[in-house]
This record gives sequence, C-alpha cells and structure tokens, in this order.
Amino acid sequence: MRAEPRSLGASLVWHILLPRGLTLLLWWGVNQLFQMPPGLVWALIALDMLCLIWVSRAHLRAADAHMLSSGAMAPIWGGYLLLALTVLAALSLWWQALLIANRPPEGLSYAEQRAQDRAQRYSLTRSAEGDVLIFTGEVTFGLTKAIKAQLERHPEVRQIHLTSPGGHIYEARGTAKLIQAQGISTFAPGLCASACTLMFAAGSARSLGSDGQLGFHGYSLEIFGGLPQIDLMAEQRKDGDYLISQGLSPGFVEQIYATAATEMWFPNLQELQANGVLIPE
Repeated sequence: MRAEPRSLGASLVWHILLPRGLTLLLWWGVNQLFQMPPGLVWALIALDMLCLIWVSRAHLRAADAHMLSSGAMAPIWGGYLLLALTVLAALSLWWQALLIANRPPEGLSYAEQRAQDRAQRYSLTRSAEGDVLIFTGEVTFGLTKAIKAQLERHPEVRQIHLTSPGGHIYEARGTAKLIQAQGISTFAPGLCASACTLMFAAGSARSLGSDGQLGFHGYSLEIFGGLPQIDLMAEQRKDGDYLISQGLSPGFVEQIYATAATEMWFPNLQELQANGVLIPE
C-alpha cells in the first residue's frame, strides 16, 4: 500500500529545510575544519546525491498532490525555487570539498609542487666512494638544475652513470653542457636511449657496462599537431652538429635521425666503437 504524500508545508519542512539545511551545514563545517582524502569526498558526494534525489522526489509528490487538491501554483513554485537553491548550495560545497582535498601540502607553492612531482620521476645518488653520480629515470624538467646542484656540492664527482629511456631534449642539452664543462666521463650500465644519448655523448670518456645499450631515433613532438615555432629538422641538425663535434662520425649521426621517432636503433658494440661513440678512459 503506497503512503500518502505529505502536505506541501510539511514537505517543505521535512524534505527540504531540515534535511538539506542540516546536510549543508555539515558540509560547510567539515570544509572549514578538515582536509578529507579525495576518495572519501567522492563517496560522501555520491551518498549526498542519493539523498538529494530522494528528498526531491518526495517533495515533487507533495507538490503534485497540492496542485490536484487546491490548484494553487505560487506555493509550488516557491518550493521548487527553494529546492533549486539547495542544489546549487550543495554543488558549491562539494566543489569546495574537492578543492580542499586536492590542495598541495602547506608551505608548497604550485611551482614547488610541480617540481616535486617531476623530481619523483628520477633519482640522483652518489656511489659509496663519492666520485660517481648515478642518474636513473626520466629526463624531465628540473634535471639540469638538480645535477648542477649535485656537482657544485660534490666537485669530486668524475663520472656520471646514465640509465634512462629519454625525455625532454632541452633538459638533456642543459645536462650535456654541464657534463662537458666539468670534464666528466659518462657510463651506461643499462639502457640509455633517446635524449639520454645526448647526455652520454657529452662525456670526456664514454663506456658501456655489460648490460649497457644505447638507443637512438629521430625527434618528435608530444603535442598533437606540432608547434609552428619549433622546426624539428633544425633541432636535429643542431644536435647532430654537437654530436659530430664530440667525435661521432657524420654517417652515424645521419643514421640516428633517419630512424623514425616511433622506432629505436640499437647499434652494436663494434658500430659504437668504430664511429666514435665510445671513448676509453
């Protein structure tokens, strides 16, 4: 047996003013006092949304019954307006709760948080003896600055180990300049590919470990459609000239940029030795 809908006045009180008023007050208080985890915020939003749907349906039933019994529309429209205002208030408080849940830790600016996120993509450590800097991970924004700081704090570093799938060529160029200026040798214990090879070529001496591999390919832009101000061919020529100045043969450099950006060329040890890529201590 279906329950009779409440009167319009009772519905305004029990379906909108009391439940929604208390719920909105609770959201406001939590937003002022706590920073909830994002997952919990989404769960509470989903629960509150279900409650909002329930009270809206209950009030609409009461409004329909009132219209059939009295025909008066003014109170009904007033109830609809009040319900719409509570929905807007809920959306505002939900959004505020999400912003609070995802805000950076106290004391960190947006730029600092971005730098922290990027730094987590690679590691920089030193050997037990202290004369080897070990880089592992992605060549990303901030790497040149981080390596420069390490070299300034530890001038005894004479070699850098490079293990990386590559990354941003501009950061690789900056790091290559540091390596070359300091007269540091480079060593690839594992895979050093793409932008990493530019850093490798900057070494005063260059060698591979037993599992070392160098991977080369042509350049590409990660942005769909490209950028009109960036000439990929000019960028390749610039780095190609640098590689030749570091002792790599022109034919070898030509093969690097003839390799599609979606592919990877892994020269064997004999090719690397014959074309000036490897330089013994």
